[in-house]
Amino acid sequence: MMPRLLVFSLLLALATGGLASGFAPPTLPQPSEAQRTTMQQTRPGPDDKTLAVYPNPSTGIVHLTINGQEGRRVELQVLNVIGSVVYHETMTDLNDRATKVLDLSRFANGLYYVKLEGNGANQMCKLVIR
Repeated sequence: MMPRLLVFSLLLALATGGLASGFAPPTLPQPSEAQRTTMQQTRPGPDDKTLAVYPNPSTGIVHLTINGQEGRRVELQVLNVIGSVVYHETMTDLNDRATKVLDLSRFANGLYYVKLEGNGANQMCKLVIR
């Protein structure tokens, strides 16, 4: 009986726009026009990513694009859903837009994470293998 009364009271408070004690729900301040413009300008573009993994979902042949790591050394790892490293490679002497093809078709279907670590680059992407 008590849970039903609690749910009913909550629904009544929501329907009337406030609590039974007369308090109205707080209203959030609206951003000014200048703040809205600033928020829109700081949105990252699609080319800002260091690591791109495609196609996703994949049947096992995966293409990687690594941007902005020219001349640097990076560690590329593929992790399974419990965090165990199932693939590891150290990549050196990359150009500005390096590409790599991985054959992960021997792995079981499921969710994996592609992790890139290096000087100034730490990014992880989800990958689904079907």
